[in-house]
Amino acid sequence: MKNYIIKKNKKIYYSKIGKGNPIVLLHGISSSSKTWSKVANQLKKTNTLFLVDFRGHGNSDHFESYNWNDYTEDTVELIEKNIKEPVDLIGHSLGACVAAQTASVINNKINKIILEDPPFYHYDRYGKKLISDRFIGNLKLSKEYNSKQEIYDKLSSNSKLAKVKNLDLIAENLSNLDYKVLESTISGEALKSFSSNKIISKISNIDTLLLAGDPKKTGNVIIPEEIKYIENIIDKIKVVYFQNTGHNIHEEKYNDFMKEILIFLNETKKL
Repeated sequence: MKNYIIKKNKKIYYSKIGKGNPIVLLHGISSSSKTWSKVANQLKKTNTLFLVDFRGHGNSDHFESYNWNDYTEDTVELIEKNIKEPVDLIGHSLGACVAAQTASVINNKINKIILEDPPFYHYDRYGKKLISDRFIGNLKLSKEYNSKQEIYDKLSSNSKLAKVKNLDLIAENLSNLDYKVLESTISGEALKSFSSNKIISKISNIDTLLLAGDPKKTGNVIIPEEIKYIENIIDKIKVVYFQNTGHNIHEEKYNDFMKEILIFLNETKKL
């Protein structure tokens, strides 16, 4: 079922499927809610799912501002207006940071959070130059080409990307993306007022599952030292490391990913 929340006369899209305890799923930067399709097909059997397209992504409208705080405000509004009971949050990358910040804002409305390879300190550690190098290719494609087919052709002509399984979805997501999302992230403007340490301190009481890819494969999105710091702050946290796995754990290691999140969700329900 397609739904929207309205902000400043613009639409933020989300779909609602399944039946049971509510879970909100939040995607990464330049992606969309479609990244969760396979995960959602499993979870919808036992849960009501809210799959969000962040502003400037997927089926949502383009906005003037793409601060991470904006994504959080949108998510908080979705939960407060549409979900009448405590909710679980699952977020990947940017979505994991938004999930954590959402939980810090409406702590009493959150049951559990699942954070997949969250880049809490990535920008501070890498700086503008290396973040730019990471995103410049996608920025160029989303800025210069309007059609999914044009972007797909460009991606598939790259020998390093030609065999990527979900290239079609990547092209679709980039064709829908407002390139200003990436410009704001590269410049650091998007992360202003986003304090990972403050956020983590405010979710210390929430059951948390942190799933981390292999730093050598993820480009050091989150590193062991940072995870150790988070473990020392959050009282009830489980950390699972995925060896030889990149940033998109839910796609690369789907079966292992589902095993871990289902164990976590079912265990915490019994507490």
